[in-house]
Amino acid sequence: MMRRWIVHTMLWMGLAVLVPSAHAQPDAARTAFEAGNVRYEAGAYDAALARYRQALDSGYASGALYHNMGNAYFRLDSLGQAVRYYEKARLLLPTDRRLEHNLAIARSRVTDAVPRLPTSPWATWWHRLAARLGAWGFFAAGLLGCGVGLALAAHRIWTGTRAPWHRRTMAVALLVGGLLLAAAFAASLEPRLDRRVVVLAEAIPLREAADDGAASARMLYEGTVLDVLAAQDDWLRVRLSNGATGWVAAPATGAI
Repeated sequence: MMRRWIVHTMLWMGLAVLVPSAHAQPDAARTAFEAGNVRYEAGAYDAALARYRQALDSGYASGALYHNMGNAYFRLDSLGQAVRYYEKARLLLPTDRRLEHNLAIARSRVTDAVPRLPTSPWATWWHRLAARLGAWGFFAAGLLGCGVGLALAAHRIWTGTRAPWHRRTMAVALLVGGLLLAAAFAASLEPRLDRRVVVLAEAIPLREAADDGAASARMLYEGTVLDVLAAQDDWLRVRLSNGATGWVAAPATGAI
């Protein structure tokens, strides 16, 4: 009985994940997305973007939609928006080679590109996962794992069962749940991994303070991606990929 209960629980958990995705793309959004693709193939990139925005306004978003929007913006020589939507797509399609190729081409067009600090593959994987799930996502998954482990422990005490599979399953559930809760705590300490922006203006100064009269450390050009550390009125305190920090005017950027 216990094995059957665990199997049924896992099955319902899987359905809970799969069923919403089946309804994630309503007819209106799908029609707009497909119409945008037709216009893109015809070279009508402005019209394609109008349709893609209709899909977004319908509440639908996907890696494919963001990728296609990035392609359309790139064709229109709107480099900042192209990088912006490629980066949005990358959060949903982290292993898509075509997307990585297109993003690399767009990055190569950025004027005076800021060099990136070297990062390990594990750090890159962690940052992407934390940006996608967030602290609350890890926390919910950790509570679920711990809940399953505690339920198995209670059943073990109540029934007196000593089956090896029962003990192993309980230990794994508690271990995984604990690790996920630890990951939730670590993600909560990250400086808002979901807060990134890209420069949309042709060029903006990186200032030492949130003031138009503050000294400028350097110029940042369209397509440069920045991590947001803080916000103050119409200013953002940002960190560049080389670790340098400063302030930029928020209206000249777009959120990723």
